[in-house]
Amino acid sequence: MNTQNQIKRRLSTATGIEYIKHLLNGNAVAHRTDLAKQVCSIFNFHDAKGDLQTSGCLKALRELEASGHFALPEAQRKVSGVKSPRRLTESVPLPVAVPDEVNAIAALELVPVQDTEQMRIWNELMLTEHYLEAATLVGRQMRYLIRSEHGWLGGIGFAAPALQLSARDQWIGWDKETRQAQLHTIIGMSRFLIRPSVDCKNLASKVLGMSMATIADDFQQQYGYRPLLVESFVDTER
Repeated sequence: MNTQNQIKRRLSTATGIEYIKHLLNGNAVAHRTDLAKQVCSIFNFHDAKGDLQTSGCLKALRELEASGHFALPEAQRKVSGVKSPRRLTESVPLPVAVPDEVNAIAALELVPVQDTEQMRIWNELMLTEHYLEAATLVGRQMRYLIRSEHGWLGGIGFAAPALQLSARDQWIGWDKETRQAQLHTIIGMSRFLIRPSVDCKNLASKVLGMSMATIADDFQQQYGYRPLLVESFVDTER
């Protein structure tokens, strides 16, 4: 009960309510359980085993909906089984004869993930070759595959930013109210993969530059506004 109250208390704040509305308005929530899982990830609601506290979060969301803070997606009938990311039936073929310098790569491009087959490739790469071994993103999202004549070289994904980040917020110079109103203008680079089999000088920098040149236009086309800032986190051991 104490844990349940803590979840509701955190979600009941102005920041919590605003961020839940941000997720709901972003059209990236498939159903209530999906929303609860995203909220648990964002607010770090985990139990002692490290599992998401989905049930407690769902209850808090329903109570907040009953209080008139927002409208949740329609409740879905429970079905058996656990929904998993769409994947390929086999590994993504390794690229062939990749040059060791980026300017020598033939037909290097970023491909926006738009259809089921592209999503399967992106998921397969992240689940099998990214060190986090996870393909789930939260909030408004953009995914890209890194393609060349040599084969698939990796992928990159953008999603919702950190709810609160003192260094970022201090650097921008906004107060709590401004952050709540403008947080949607920031996006987070949640996944970035250059496949372990690829050893190409300056490829990562090149791909980052290409993504920054297109992400605002692509976001505008899909969500109707241009983000102003991209944030990312780096594991210094990697």
